[in-house]
Amino acid sequence: MTFDPKIYKTIVFVRHGQYEKDPERLTSLGKAQAHLASQVVRDLKPHRIYSSTMPRAIETASYIEKQCQMKSVKRDMFREGILPGLEAVTKIDKAARETMKKNQIHADKAFDFLFKAPRSGTSTHVVVAHGNVIRYWVCKALGIDHKKWVKMDMHQGSLTTVRVDKEGNAILLGFADIGHVPLEQRTYI
Repeated sequence: MTFDPKIYKTIVFVRHGQYEKDPERLTSLGKAQAHLASQVVRDLKPHRIYSSTMPRAIETASYIEKQCQMKSVKRDMFREGILPGLEAVTKIDKAARETMKKNQIHADKAFDFLFKAPRSGTSTHVVVAHGNVIRYWVCKALGIDHKKWVKMDMHQGSLTTVRVDKEGNAILLGFADIGHVPLEQRTYI
């Protein structure tokens, strides 16, 4: 693998902030996490921002949109879902297995979309998504058994950065980085 410093794509995954489930919205702490992440993302000068269509991701993306003065593209393929590998840590019934297969199709479609090798230039793409799918994509990008995502964890509001070269090779630059979040504001549930 040879790196061409003139042709690569950087993908920055932002895990949404802490949220309440009913109705789904960011907590005050989750809003603070989203704001802190948005400041880091702003300094990266992204070319594109994508977001899951789930409310917690859309709300987190709104902080990034404001900081970067650009709109995000919302896509269902970035949504949260149970994925293969979860059966290693919990019991999965037949209905959950079917859901898992559908979720994997969405996650794989998103992976193919995101990790396409760039043809020219450099760009930075930000994706506001969820812990399960971010970990799944990182495993796939690195050629690790995609079911191993369950052995990884990440805090809310964290940043994971992957660089894709012109041959489609992925390099993990940072995983679940929360250096921008003060210790007392860190959560991962």
